[in-house]
Amino acid sequence: SMIDTNVDRRHDNSDKWAVTKDDDQLLPMTIADMDIATPQFIREAMQRVLNKKVLGYTTPSTGFYNAIIRWQKTHHDVSLKRDQLIIVPSIAVGLSFVIRNLTQKNDGIIVMSPYYPPYRQLVVDNQRQFVEFPLVQREGQYVIDFNRLDAVMADSQNKAIIVCNPHNPGGCVWTTTELQRLQDIANAHHVLVLADEIHDDVAFSDNLPVSMLSDLMGSEAASQTVLMKSATKAFNLAGVKCAFLAVKNPALLATLKHAAAAEAIEEVNTLGVVATQTAYEQGAQWLTEVNAYLEENRNLAYEYLRENIPMIRPMYPEGTYLMWLDFMAYDLSDDELDEKLRSLGHICLNRGIDYGQTGSGFMRLNFAVDRDVLKDALQRLKAFDTAVRKK
Repeated sequence: SMIDTNVDRRHDNSDKWAVTKDDDQLLPMTIADMDIATPQFIREAMQRVLNKKVLGYTTPSTGFYNAIIRWQKTHHDVSLKRDQLIIVPSIAVGLSFVIRNLTQKNDGIIVMSPYYPPYRQLVVDNQRQFVEFPLVQREGQYVIDFNRLDAVMADSQNKAIIVCNPHNPGGCVWTTTELQRLQDIANAHHVLVLADEIHDDVAFSDNLPVSMLSDLMGSEAASQTVLMKSATKAFNLAGVKCAFLAVKNPALLATLKHAAAAEAIEEVNTLGVVATQTAYEQGAQWLTEVNAYLEENRNLAYEYLRENIPMIRPMYPEGTYLMWLDFMAYDLSDDELDEKLRSLGHICLNRGIDYGQTGSGFMRLNFAVDRDVLKDALQRLKAFDTAVRKK
């Protein structure tokens, strides 16, 4: 196997593992990076750069752009040209950049709730209106209420929508029909679509995400979409800083190219560029193995919870390595739930309330870990469940 899950991140300034400073019994299953080794072929490519002894100025090569273009075409049916790409350090930086340069102060930006928490900050701190759009649950999965979306987009103040596909934290993969309907409504109301597809390479056999810029989506989608993507989720590269924006609309592209020059935003990290190119050139087989491993982890966790802890209701992750868990049956406040998971289960999950009001009563579990660690986490949830119900 090419996969190495034997990692210890306790002493490497990892954001995820920082919680263990106060309680070394605590198992964090939180922040969305993987406790799986970044592939050796990527680390070796980075090492070759270091072995040249100088980390001076470099410009991304034609090979770098071609690797992105080929990957997006082969894996996502997205046809891109080099001049349609803008390189940025991360999706968060890219999103902030797009918000600043393609919308005005006080414009409304629609965000489906529950949402990745930094979205709120990026919108609000750039002095835009954060328009929270609650997803609705149908048969245990999130769906988009399109009548409501139409009404929200009809408000002339609302100029853009962030679409996370696959959806973090819900794990849903929006269907082609849903995406096309969303694009039709956005088009009718001249709303810009900001497509965050950072999770779309973590794909399972029963659900392949469709990109907003896929050739399936047609020219209208292409003309009103900014695609944001990086290799960081799939190849565990969050720390090396390289992402890209893809824009097909020539007017939007010209605006962003001009702004990118003004902000020198494309000056990204050499190692990030090398890691990204290597991931997209050599990573297909490794990713296939990792996704199969993650899919088994997903199935194990989902089935274990359904059979052994029915009071925790998991949403079935169609994509991502995140599982969104409904704890409402315990009737605990968000603070109590977090505290009791830590004190009774010795497990730390992401608090659902941090993902918007729609997330109250939920917790997010990251299952991109060694399978034995996942089994340990599930046993801790069982210990929490037993202890809570005794009281």
